Amino acid sequence: MSDQSPSGDEISSHPMVYDTVTEADLDESLQMLKTRAGQVNAVFALFGSAAQHAQHFEAALADFLSEYKKLTNRGGRLRDFEALDQNLQKKTLGTLLREFSKYVTIQDPNVVGFLEMALEKRNFLMHHFFLDRMELLSELTGIDNLLEQAATITRAMRIAMSRVISSRELDGGSKEDDTEHSKALFTATIKMPDDREGMPN
Repeated sequence: MSDQSPSGDEISSHPMVYDTVTEADLDESLQMLKTRAGQVNAVFALFGSAAQHAQHFEAALADFLSEYKKLTNRGGRLRDFEALDQNLQKKTLGTLLREFSKYVTIQDPNVVGFLEMALEKRNFLMHHFFLDRMELLSELTGIDNLLEQAATITRAMRIAMSRVISSRELDGGSKEDDTEHSKALFTATIKMPDDREGMPN
């Protein structure tokens, strides 16, 4: 292993993978989103991004309150401010926003509503998102499996019907088939149209 560190020119001549996004990258991402695993990964990635931004919002409020206290109490002791910072870090986003509102009056109601909505969405994200989504995903998975099995059963019945009718037409009505070599999972009766009444049973 070389002890020499790469120069700035060498580093800049080898851009990171995420510096450029090619059309092939986008195509690959779109293909992944067509798969169940890709969709689940996308949900978790978006959740992670939203959770990170929620923490940034929380930290911004705590930083604002800390700075406000320091600026309005210049005679305070350092250890008091350190205790204040630790106390702020323990508070929930809702508590921080309420305390923020004690000291700050925002004239634009749209901004006030936006901050309140951010709190509401953050609470939903942290307390309800995966409960609701996982229940929905579980239900969708159950529906998916049920429909897949229904399609498989229906295909199997079509194949069985076709084989039975074809074999009876070919062997002149013999009832012998390969049932002794197979296991019946269930039986089904298929009503035939009237013009086939001459067919052997």
